[in-house]
This record gives sequence, structure tokens and C-alpha cells, in this order.
Amino acid sequence: MLTVQSGGGGLSGMAADDRDYTSLRVMNISEDTKEADLQELFERFGRIFRIYLAKDRETHQSRGFAFINFFARDDAQRAIDKLDGHGYVA
Repeated sequence: MLTVQSGGGGLSGMAADDRDYTSLRVMNISEDTKEADLQELFERFGRIFRIYLAKDRETHQSRGFAFINFFARDDAQRAIDKLDGHGYVA
């Protein structure tokens, strides 16, 4: 089951302008998940600014979490409402 929640502030290392976008933290992601999988799952809720999928440096597999940045807060909230607790297999 995915856990999708507001990510709060911007990611460390992001430019000041980037922090204006609404960030969601997505957890419980399968190690087989790719950025394209997340793009496909979340883009139906609105325009996405950036996807950051945390990957293991050696295996390049998902570390189980990602950040999705939406341009609009309402789009991010719809994604939370629909996908939190959603079963998803990449």
C-alpha cells in the first residue's frame, strides 16, 4: 500500500524558486518502481514539476520512497485523497 502525504517544504538542494511547488512524499514503493511508473500514476491528477525517486547507489533500485512535485496544490491534494493507501505494483 502506498503512503502519500504532503512533503512539507522543498527538498534539500533545490533552488529557492523550486520550494514554491507542492511536494508529496510517497512511501512503500516497490524496489522495481521506475520514475516513468510514478509519472504515469500521478500525472492524471495534474501537471508535475519534478519526480525524485530515491535509488540505491549500487543497485540503482528504488529505496522505497519518492517525492512528487506538483505545480498546483489542489492537484497534489487530489493525488493524496485518491492514492493514499492505494495498492500499487510496478
